[in-house]
Amino acid sequence: MVVGLIAGMLVGAIVVYFVCMGLMRKKESAASDSAVALTRAARRAASEASSLRLQVQEFEKGQQEGSDLILLFPDLIKMIFTGRDSDEVVNYVNRACQSLLKANESAVFLADRTGARLGLSASTGLSDVLGKRINLGLGDGFVGLAAETGRLLFRGDMDKESVLVRRNMIMSDIPGFKPEYAAPMQVEGVLYGVITAGAFEGSGTMRRQTLRALAAVGAAALVNVRLLERFGRSSNLDPETGFSQKISLEPTLENELERVERFGSSLALIELQLKSAEADDNAGSREIMSAVAKHLFSSLRNIDIGVRTGRGSMILLLPGTDIEGMKSVTGKLGGELPLLELDDGLHVGSVGIRSIVVEGGSRLDASDLLDQLRSGELMEFEGYYEA
Repeated sequence: MVVGLIAGMLVGAIVVYFVCMGLMRKKESAASDSAVALTRAARRAASEASSLRLQVQEFEKGQQEGSDLILLFPDLIKMIFTGRDSDEVVNYVNRACQSLLKANESAVFLADRTGARLGLSASTGLSDVLGKRINLGLGDGFVGLAAETGRLLFRGDMDKESVLVRRNMIMSDIPGFKPEYAAPMQVEGVLYGVITAGAFEGSGTMRRQTLRALAAVGAAALVNVRLLERFGRSSNLDPETGFSQKISLEPTLENELERVERFGSSLALIELQLKSAEADDNAGSREIMSAVAKHLFSSLRNIDIGVRTGRGSMILLLPGTDIEGMKSVTGKLGGELPLLELDDGLHVGSVGIRSIVVEGGSRLDASDLLDQLRSGELMEFEGYYEA
């Protein structure tokens, strides 16, 4: 009995010994694995720290370059805002792009009033690639994509776009024109143009932010130009209709024809002749012209231009309107204007309409175009009234 107990205790002790040894070996193995993992983590941390130090050095270098650029900004901004028209502003923006960004190539595309097309306005280092009359549609190519999305685009990030977007960009891109960056000039959703630039010298991050700021400055300057143009037109308005007076017809038409040539967008001209306003009754004529103008202001777009050309006549300039659009506008006005009711219960009555469309890219003289318009067929619209 005693011998059996002693033997059992010895066996138990041996088992406990081997179990403890096994546990110790596992602990040593776990400790060794932990040490290896810690060593690897330390090496990764050291590598990351080295990378961060390089990034900090690069950032400090870019920050110093940015500080040098900021010293130039006030004078350049003043120069951009002194532009008297869109072309002058764009030329200053292009010069600032060269001065601030040190880009090897740059180009600025100006948007038409509809925001649907872009025309080349100024470029540097691209004379062998870009012609003088390059124009793009919204969404076409790298430049059109920046205009459509409202984002500053980097060509190196294009692999993040969808296959459909990349395919459309490649198919509609300008051959041989491969800018690295494209920044839209936008204010409150209104597109004024796009700045493009080739590869930058120095820190890309600082230059990219500078390009974004330059696009914002250019857009603000172009807003001012359009406001000045609007004030100029307002100072020469006809008191009865609120439209521009006849003296401004040819200069305004010349400006629109320049846009037709540059942006490749069409322009429609519609002449309205109000028979009842041609009578000798001055008060009645004023009432008819005022009623028709009020209706037109409520029906047309804010980019459309109206010019009073005579006692009972006016001409409408409709940027971006093609033949089909012109037919639609003519039919609408021919059906609505004769039925307009005046204060005395009578109606405007018979309206004569002539129209002509200038195709995008055409170059015509304003006086020649007006001669073509007035020699065209006059369509009479009478309207129908209830008995």
